[in-house]
Amino acid sequence: MRRQYAALMVLFLVLVTYNAIATHRISRANADLARLEDRRFWAEGMLREYGAVTEQLEARRAKVASVEQVDARIDVAAVLAEISYIISDRVLLSRLEFISEPLAAQEKTPERDAAAVRSASASRAPAKAASLGKVRFRVALAGIAADSAEVAALVHRLDDSPYFRQVHPLYRDNTIQIGAAVSAASHANESEPQRTDARSVNVTEFEITCYLANYEEQGKR
Repeated sequence: MRRQYAALMVLFLVLVTYNAIATHRISRANADLARLEDRRFWAEGMLREYGAVTEQLEARRAKVASVEQVDARIDVAAVLAEISYIISDRVLLSRLEFISEPLAAQEKTPERDAAAVRSASASRAPAKAASLGKVRFRVALAGIAADSAEVAALVHRLDDSPYFRQVHPLYRDNTIQIGAAVSAASHANESEPQRTDARSVNVTEFEITCYLANYEEQGKR
């Protein structure tokens, strides 16, 4: 009986020890699981924050891309100032246009290029959508000059200007009527305005197309 009691006591102590050890290990495992759960929540929060930041970054990149698409990359005020400096008092402009073209577009011949920018009424020619992205700007100037020598001088000044390249002129001699067709009444008792005769003047009509020199062509020899 004593041996049996002793064996039972030893078995009881072993069971108690094993239970204590198992309980301790279970507590440690629960603590590790709790820490892992906290890390999981932290990681999920970081992932959500990363996703939100990524969405904001993509949205800003899209805005930057849109701005780059519509950015003309030219200083219009400086270009207009250069044109005003180049044009003499004996030249009168009737039209000035800036037409955007993709850089990848092939160049046309000067005659077709100039004809493509002739003015037309809105009812006859619908407006074309402006090119976006990496573009070059074609400048079209039309007007009259005192004579062909003034047109040649204007073309020469455009060629010499660092703002322009590929200058192509078209011009022809023409006759216009100038003078006061109607003058105001000189006396209070005159009910009808006095008419004067207009006189004919020989001028040179011109149309010049060129490109802004704000880009470099590579790969050409």
